[in-house]
Amino acid sequence: MDNSAAALMKDGVLLAAVENERLSRIKNDGHFPFDAIDEVLRIAGISFGDIGLIALYWQPWRLRTRTFGTLAKMLHAPSRAAAPAARALQLFRHSASAAPTGSWADLFRLRRKLASRYGAFPATIRYFDHHLTHQLYAEAMRGWETCFSLSYDGGGEDASTVLTAVQNGRRTELSRHRWPNSLGHFYSVFTGYLGFQMLEGEYKMMGLAPYGTPVWKDDILRHILRLRSPGRYQLNTRLADYHDARKGRFHPRLAALFCPPRAPDEAPTQDHINLAASVQAAYEEALAHVLAPARARHPEITRLVLSGGCALNVTANGALLARGLMSEVSIPPAPHDAGCAIGACLAALQGTAVGAQSANLRSPYLGARFEEADIAAALEGHVTKLPAPLPAQALAERTAELLASGQLIAWFQGAAEFGPRALGARSFLADPRHDAIRDALNDKIKKRELFRPFAPSVTEEAAAQFFELSQPSPYMNIVAPVRADKRSQIPAITHTDGSARVHSVRQSANPLYHALLTAFGARTGVPVLLNTSFNIQEPIVYSPADALATFRASGVDALVIGPYIIPRELLT
Repeated sequence: MDNSAAALMKDGVLLAAVENERLSRIKNDGHFPFDAIDEVLRIAGISFGDIGLIALYWQPWRLRTRTFGTLAKMLHAPSRAAAPAARALQLFRHSASAAPTGSWADLFRLRRKLASRYGAFPATIRYFDHHLTHQLYAEAMRGWETCFSLSYDGGGEDASTVLTAVQNGRRTELSRHRWPNSLGHFYSVFTGYLGFQMLEGEYKMMGLAPYGTPVWKDDILRHILRLRSPGRYQLNTRLADYHDARKGRFHPRLAALFCPPRAPDEAPTQDHINLAASVQAAYEEALAHVLAPARARHPEITRLVLSGGCALNVTANGALLARGLMSEVSIPPAPHDAGCAIGACLAALQGTAVGAQSANLRSPYLGARFEEADIAAALEGHVTKLPAPLPAQALAERTAELLASGQLIAWFQGAAEFGPRALGARSFLADPRHDAIRDALNDKIKKRELFRPFAPSVTEEAAAQFFELSQPSPYMNIVAPVRADKRSQIPAITHTDGSARVHSVRQSANPLYHALLTAFGARTGVPVLLNTSFNIQEPIVYSPADALATFRASGVDALVIGPYIIPRELLT
C-alpha cells in the first residue's frame, strides 16, 4: 500500500489521476487516499455521490492466502524447521494486518471506510488482481496488439512476477512466480544492507552501481538469487529476509559472503560500491532469464511492456534493449502501485462496450492545472511586484536565455505529472553543458549524494543525435548510452559509465516544454536540458503554494510559474 493514489474515469476518458503524496506531502504515502480521491473529484467538478463504480487494485482476501501459505512453509519446511513459531507469527502480523503506512484491513471494509467520510453511497465496488491492473495500464501506453507484458514488484496478492503474452487482444499467462520469490524484495534487501532507506533508496543503489565492478554477481546467483529452468528464479529468504531487513536486521552470512553492511551515515567503501554493482548485474541477469524462454517460444513477439515497481529500474530497462532480447520496450509514467489506480479503471471496462480513450491514458499530465488567476493570487504577498505575463513563445525564449547564461530555474507549468518522474511540468532545470552545474545543483537545491546522476530532457527529433536509443523514452524510464562524440557537450547529465536516463519530449505531448528545449537548442546548439524533480527531499511540488515554498528553500535563481518569471530578488 505504498504510493496510494486515485484515478477518475468517465465513459472511457481518464479525467484525472493523483498520488496521495503530492497532497499530503509525505513521501511514498501509503495511507488511505482520501486526499487523492477528493482531488480527482475536485478536478472533475463532481461529488462522491456521482460515482457509479469503485475499482480497487487489490483482492485482499488473496493476501491472507499468501500469508498463511508462507506461515505454513516457515513452520513445516525442512530448511526452516528451526524457525520459531513466534517468528512466523510476527511475519503473519506484518503481512496480513498492516501495510507500511496504512492498514490492509481498510481494503476488507472499504465501503465502511469510504462512508465514514462521504456518507452512504450507491456505487458498486469491484476488486481486481493487482498484477492485471499493472499490466493493463502499462499496455495502454502503446496499444500494441501483440507484445509480452511483464509485471514485477515486491509482491501482489500471491505472486511477485507475472509474464503474459498479448496476441491480437487475447491474453495468455506464460509464467507466474509466487511470493516470497521476488526480484523487488531481493533488490530492496540490499538497498537496506547498503545503508539506504528501503522502498525509497533503491534508485540510490542504482546510481551507485556504475562506479563499481560486479565482483560478487556469481556469488549472489549461487547463494541468494538462484536461477532455475525454464525461466524461473528462487530467492533465498533465509539469507535475504525482506521483513528482517525492514527492521535493520541482516543475516551474518551476508557479511561473510560479501562485506559488512553500511551504516546510513557512513561513506560507501569500494566494497559497498562493488556490491551495488553486483546486485544490479544479478538483477539484470535474472530479468533476462525470466524473459528468455518466452522469447524462444514466441519468436514472433518482439515487443515488451514492463510494469510494477521493478520497472522503475531504468538501468535494467536499458540493459534489456542493449542485449537485443527485445526490439522495443515500453514502460508507463507510473509503473509502480500508483499506476494501478488507472489500471483498475481499465480492468472495470473489460467485457463492456466502453473503450478507453488513449490520448488521456498516455499523458502523464493528469493532476491539477492552475490558471493564470490562481497563480497570480498565490504570488500575491510573496513578491514585491507581479511581473508582466509573457506569451508562451516569449516565456520559452526568455527562460532559454536565462538557462544559457548559467542560471538555475524552477519550472512550474501546466497540469501536474502522475508518477515519480518530473517530465517538464514540475522541474528544476539547468544547462547540461557545464559539469560544475551538478555541484551547484546539489549545493543549492537537492542536498543529495554526489554519485547520483541527473537526467536529460531532449526534443524527440534530436534524441538519436545525442543518445544511442532507437525508440522514444517519453517517461524517463530507460537508460541509454550518451553518444561518444556528444559526452563532452553534455557532461552534466552523463553518468560515470557514459549513460543517461533519457526523457524524449514530443511537441504534441508538451508544447511549451518542447518550445523551451527548441529555444535553448537554437541558442546553444544543444536541444537538451538537465531536468530534475522540483522538490527538496519531499514529494514533487503540486500547487503554486508548494512551488513558492520550495523555491524559497532552494538557491535557485528564478521561478518560471505560469506566464510569470520571478527572479529571486522579487521575493518579499
